[in-house]
Amino acid sequence: MKKLSILFASLFALSLSANAHMDGESVAKLPTVNGGSDAQKEAVRKGAKEFCEDKEDDQREECVMDFYANHNLEEEPSCD
Repeated sequence: MKKLSILFASLFALSLSANAHMDGESVAKLPTVNGGSDAQKEAVRKGAKEFCEDKEDDQREECVMDFYANHNLEEEPSCD
């Protein structure tokens, strides 16, 4: 029974991390404790720019906001 509960807990944790990503992207989430290093934040910014580049202006801004939120980046989105 104990092994079964550990298995379900592991699957639950895995599903939480998998849901953080948007379809078609693979940038890692930032840690929630320190907010990540500057290099990690820049990777999220670059990932958002590349992921959302084919959207129209308003949709691009919303896409970038969603991308930042899904990756724990707490700053104003920039579509530039």
